[in-house]
Amino acid sequence: MNSTIKKSLCVITLLLICNFLRVSAQITPTATGVNLFCKGSDLTLPAPPAGENWIVRFSATSTTTPSAAVTLAGGNKIAAADLQSGYYYLSSKATTAGSCESDMQEIPVYVLKPLVPDFAAANFCVETSVAQVGTVTNPESAITTLAYQWYTVVGTTETAISGATQKDYTPVSPAVGTTKYRLKVGYLINGNKYCAQTVDHDVTVTAKPAKPTITPAQISGTANAVTF
Repeated sequence: MNSTIKKSLCVITLLLICNFLRVSAQITPTATGVNLFCKGSDLTLPAPPAGENWIVRFSATSTTTPSAAVTLAGGNKIAAADLQSGYYYLSSKATTAGSCESDMQEIPVYVLKPLVPDFAAANFCVETSVAQVGTVTNPESAITTLAYQWYTVVGTTETAISGATQKDYTPVSPAVGTTKYRLKVGYLINGNKYCAQTVDHDVTVTAKPAKPTITPAQISGTANAVTF
């Protein structure tokens, strides 16, 4: 094998290793110390010390040399539109000319995309309760475990249904009439629930019709009494 081929193989191997390290360093929602945010949330820092300003930089992967500057809203807030998963680096610097910048603090952040729950409202007769089958679109491939809770809703008041913590729910002893059911779904991460989304549908339960009352005289084709 000539030296040119060897050099090419070395370069390719190095690139693969670097790419692997870059991917493996990306933030995950279950990582220790990660700060979880729901999509659409701001990241608000405390006010900087008196006479100082915050300096924030960003990197998609953990690094000691972040280069992407972040513009803060109001001096201490990363707006929801700008917040993304990755590593933010916070330092401070006095407003006095010639001041030095502090060391950086790394802040791991993961922004959770919204879940999309739904269920088809299945109406039924009161004596044959039918399962309300839930569906969920989960945009987070790194989180496969979700938390569920079903509710009944009257006006603006929701009441959790005891034990109804699965994707599907079959009403127990339902009342006749129309009831608004709510399915709430959230991410389950390290034992905690995050970023719940809800869906409501009305379900109608129909009463049994009145029991028929037919006298023997109304029934034709019956046997007639005879005398022996």
